[in-house]
Amino acid sequence: MKKKLLVVMPVIAGIAFAVFQFGFNTVSTINHSKQNWEWVETPLSEGSNAYFWEHFHHGNYDSIPAILERLTAAYLDNPNDFQTVLHLGFTHFWAIAERQHLEKIPASMIDHAVLAQKYLGEAYKMNSKDTRILSFLSAAKIIVGDVSKDDQMVTDGYFNGLKSIRDWKDFGEFSLAYTMSQLPHTDPNFQKALEWMKNTTERCYCADLDPPTDACKQFIAQKVANPTSLGRKRIVPNSWVAPHNIEGFFMSYGDLLVKSGNWEQAIPIYELAKHAPDYANWPYRDVLEKRILNAQQNVDLFRKETAKGKIAGMDTAIMIQTAIACRACHQMSPQDRNITYNNFDRKKYLDKVYYFLD
Repeated sequence: MKKKLLVVMPVIAGIAFAVFQFGFNTVSTINHSKQNWEWVETPLSEGSNAYFWEHFHHGNYDSIPAILERLTAAYLDNPNDFQTVLHLGFTHFWAIAERQHLEKIPASMIDHAVLAQKYLGEAYKMNSKDTRILSFLSAAKIIVGDVSKDDQMVTDGYFNGLKSIRDWKDFGEFSLAYTMSQLPHTDPNFQKALEWMKNTTERCYCADLDPPTDACKQFIAQKVANPTSLGRKRIVPNSWVAPHNIEGFFMSYGDLLVKSGNWEQAIPIYELAKHAPDYANWPYRDVLEKRILNAQQNVDLFRKETAKGKIAGMDTAIMIQTAIACRACHQMSPQDRNITYNNFDRKKYLDKVYYFLD
């Protein structure tokens, strides 16, 4: 997140009242008229979407060009296939979010953010009921606007994020907080991100965090067989979509606390990840243990700005700035694939009701 954003955010706060209704209720997209969508998959789109999930769950960042080629072919075959459009947006977003996988970050990386904005905007036009799409679109706009020095786009993205909070608080607050966690710790909006993370934690996991109670830990440890039965609370437990959602959430929250200087408070938050029912299968247990061990010294490391085009180390930056920005929650371990989700019926789980919420 560049310094320019620090200038834009106070301006946003200053004009917030004047544009409250407009900003909270309007979502601009690159595609202005597309609203028709289709749910029936063709053999081409079905294979492309399955390929996306397979490689996304494996954390195969190097497969992104092949994923995009397949999804784009399916899009050209049927540009009204909602799942294909959505997965195109997600894949471009994944490309820029985990760019730290690369040995050298190319200048053309920004193209992924632009295309994420295009396809996520198109998907949101098709399905404005799923506020998760708006949350990702918000982040894409902030990235593109920041890089291109387009203050209005940053403002637009920020207000889209606020709209997503209004429409689905549990997901919207976390998503915007995760994006804004890249701001300097002295920025007022970083403090707002901390507040959102705390609020989300208290609503979804633990009402009492100082310190976390046994009841809180027991709640986190519960295995939910069918997260979709929870309605909008489906985003809280681990699931096939995000098999280590809980672990990634508490690692990201702990990182924010460390960056803020509250490293002692961060340790019990990090520790909550260990109570997740699938923690033993999480591929990033060692990363968490290092964060717990080095919490105090990480305060300065997490506050350092990563220079443009430079690679941030796994253990020297907050989660969103590393190569596991997505994988910490979404990557499956061999145990997850072969035992927990063996023979899982993706199409039955990700049905139309999953996306087109009431």
